[in-house]
Amino acid sequence: MTMIRDYLDIDKHWGILSYYDATPDDFSQLGPILREFGCPEWEIERAYDTIHKANKAFVFNAPWARMSVMVVGRVTQPSQFLNSLLHEFDHLQDTILGYYHVGHGTEDAAYLQGYLGQVAYNGIMPLLCPACP
Repeated sequence: MTMIRDYLDIDKHWGILSYYDATPDDFSQLGPILREFGCPEWEIERAYDTIHKANKAFVFNAPWARMSVMVVGRVTQPSQFLNSLLHEFDHLQDTILGYYHVGHGTEDAAYLQGYLGQVAYNGIMPLLCPACP
């Protein structure tokens, strides 16, 4: 399977460049994107090391651009993909809520959590259910 690319638009308030099933070979594409958003070299190197391990993911946030880059690496099973994805969604939610000064545990925070899943649905389904049409 090749890396899946997706763009998650959070109602024109935030954008998330999402990459699923990424491998070290994909980093030639990912490194320049991270640099474009101001990711420091030490963090890019750490992200590269992360992608070398199964069941790992990372997020880089660029609040000045109201953008994030989320990368979920190769996983061993669909449930592990969901685990990694939800973990990174939590980091995304922290950043977005903090940027807009919205408290955790609020109705707006709950809507954001659901909206993340909704806008990611089409891109993540091949990894959650490889046998589904």
